[in-house]
Amino acid sequence: MLDMEASNVIDEFFLTYNEIFTLDFFYHHLKSKGVKLTKDYARSVLEMSDMVFSLVGEEYITRAGVFIGRWFSFKPSAEEIKKGYIILGHRCIPFVNPEVSPDKLNVTNGKIIITPKAVSFSMNLALDTFALFGEGYVLPYIFNDHSNTKIPLSSVQYGMPSDIELTAWPISRLPGGKNIKLGDRILGRVIDWQCNVVELSVLPANPSTEISSDDIEREEWYSNFERGLISNFEETGPADSIEQQLAFLFLENQEALCIKNCGSAEEFLKHTKKIGFSPYGVESRIWYANIPVPYVGKWNRDLSTESFFTNMSVIFSPHIVDAYIENFIFEQREQKSAKKIEELIDDIFPSTLKMSAQEHKLILLNIEKRHAILKKIYNQFADYKLAPIRKRVLELFSQVSELLCSIGCSGINLEKFPQQELVILVQLFGHIAKILEEMENEFLKEIFPCDDVSLSLDGMEETFEDIGAMLYNALDSLTYDSIQIVD
Repeated sequence: MLDMEASNVIDEFFLTYNEIFTLDFFYHHLKSKGVKLTKDYARSVLEMSDMVFSLVGEEYITRAGVFIGRWFSFKPSAEEIKKGYIILGHRCIPFVNPEVSPDKLNVTNGKIIITPKAVSFSMNLALDTFALFGEGYVLPYIFNDHSNTKIPLSSVQYGMPSDIELTAWPISRLPGGKNIKLGDRILGRVIDWQCNVVELSVLPANPSTEISSDDIEREEWYSNFERGLISNFEETGPADSIEQQLAFLFLENQEALCIKNCGSAEEFLKHTKKIGFSPYGVESRIWYANIPVPYVGKWNRDLSTESFFTNMSVIFSPHIVDAYIENFIFEQREQKSAKKIEELIDDIFPSTLKMSAQEHKLILLNIEKRHAILKKIYNQFADYKLAPIRKRVLELFSQVSELLCSIGCSGINLEKFPQQELVILVQLFGHIAKILEEMENEFLKEIFPCDDVSLSLDGMEETFEDIGAMLYNALDSLTYDSIQIVD
């Protein structure tokens, strides 16, 4: 586990280093900055980071190195031109830091940083302009915009608002912006990746009715975009998000796609008939039109059920173990629970996850030590609001991990299971684990959105009830079919 100082050194490197580098270079750079780690750990840092692309021969390049200075463009809507302000939404992905929300980007006209303001837009425009963040993420991105101070995300259960205030930038401050008209484009590039500075200018549309060389070049851009996506689908399948899928696309096709006469992903999806938004569990991806994205395809056909255990390593996360221990302490004090500390192992780890007596003893010892530490500093009063939510999250997490582990231990080919339900199960596991990590983060506890999480839990519990029954039935049926009777 790296300390905060070491993490800052790594983050600084990822945000500022723009050249291709090797594992050796990265390892020695960190060592020169006083970071203590092995070369294998340095490799794992690179391979697990969303900020780095793996190339060949233990060579890597950061997102900053790929996307700094690369051209992209988009067409402002009629509503934006009428109001004189643009919102960014998904329009800068994948060129900007994916960990920075669009309302936190800095826009420059090449001379100064332009000051944004809160502007009211129709909800329909907002949904369209944030669509590439994918199903399940669009609304949080919209409602968490810092300019939206009136409408909480939890209110959507009662109906969607017709308008919402979002962070917007004045078009008139951009080069060519005072004369902008419908059909003109905004041309952009990131000029400072670390400080999230995006330079924008207006690119006038061809006023002639005749087809120009620029028009021809842009049509070729859409063809290259489509070919690149299809190639990406076949080779690597769905990425972790639409943003990551686009990042891979532009990484592999930089010279063809990052040109001044470029189109945009949102315009491409309006023109193509081959590709569109497709369901991927509870999320969505860009995929072949009207075809759900499977969990198993050409890109991972030899995937074994044991690969599920890579998903489950998060169970051993200190934050998640702490959550179980704090729930145990709360129940002992508040509900006078008679449960023993030894029983926590059964709560934390799935019953099908086999461990030796020695492993069991070592884990129990670590849990007892951690329990003693947390018991001394646990503040029952401060935890009163969080405790009921934590209990619900942990109960669902245990159910999901139990099923995930049962499938992982079955030895049955994953392709035989219902694909969308399998995708949803893995997604639920990841989403719940993230909630627990944030819940136990000391810096986030004070601002943990209990109401929003409670609302999300309602949906996740209902979803698991639906897909859990189907997957358990499939597991029972496939297990029965695999049994061979020997005479």
